[in-house]
Amino acid sequence: MAEMHPSSSTASSSYADPLPSKSRIAELRSQILVGELPEDFLRICRPQSQQQQQQIVSEAEGGQGEAPSQSQHHYPAEATIADFNQEHHTQTGYVPQYISPAEHFYAFVPPHTRGRIAVKVVEAKLTKNYGLVRMDPYVRVRVGNTLFETPTSVNGGKTPSWNRTVNAYLPNEVDSIYIQIYDERAFTNDECIAWAHIQLPEGIFSNEVIDEWYSLSGPQGEGKEGVINLVISFGPVSNMPQVRATGQPDLVDQQQSLSPEMVTPGPLFTEAELEELHAMFPTIDKEVIRSVLEARRGDKDSTVTALLEMAS
Repeated sequence: MAEMHPSSSTASSSYADPLPSKSRIAELRSQILVGELPEDFLRICRPQSQQQQQQIVSEAEGGQGEAPSQSQHHYPAEATIADFNQEHHTQTGYVPQYISPAEHFYAFVPPHTRGRIAVKVVEAKLTKNYGLVRMDPYVRVRVGNTLFETPTSVNGGKTPSWNRTVNAYLPNEVDSIYIQIYDERAFTNDECIAWAHIQLPEGIFSNEVIDEWYSLSGPQGEGKEGVINLVISFGPVSNMPQVRATGQPDLVDQQQSLSPEMVTPGPLFTEAELEELHAMFPTIDKEVIRSVLEARRGDKDSTVTALLEMAS
């Protein structure tokens, strides 16, 4: 049997040093900044001009070689954006123009655009809860080739509410939008539980705001998944405010100001692939297959799996 030495317990306990020594505590306390903070603490300081720097140098030289004390330091005064703009205007001759993201949205109009459409996704009343414990629905809105997505209604169940507005440019020859409701999953792919192909009401093109409930289709059948409340309005391109040209360079790049949703994605699949899948599942509407393909990012294998679950 191994012999126990008293020194072994002492060696094992040497690894635990509960508190620093008194001298160490005094050293740490001496490093703490106490007293009144300087005036420029956590403030934006205006850069000193050349004239101010020369004045400080001349004052230092007039001190007969004595080192300036702390009270002789010149702290720059607190500056604002207006001060920076004024100084920038004095040096360069123009004032920077800041353009908000909303102004950029109105200023950039894609070609072949009919106007701007606003779709407010208010709420939905669904027929069935497809979650095992709960259901967290969110909505995807497709306008032309552009896809938008609302935030998730956490634990929304059969009565989710979003109250989010989608602003998009309506291309020419497009007279409908496509709505999909997905159940957000934590460990599996999100499931499309309802959809609707909505024809745009003619009233919105006469400056009317249409507040209507639309039927939803899904695994339960055509128009049997419940209803969704949308508020739709439209504004022609000619009525959109334009940003006036000032002849001065903008500080915001127009390419960076566009939101990711406004970038038109490339084709994820071909019409031949869509027809092939429709031939495999003739009982499922072609638009439904198209939406599943878009949700699966053109992956045919996962699309077939999802369609098999819908057909069963």
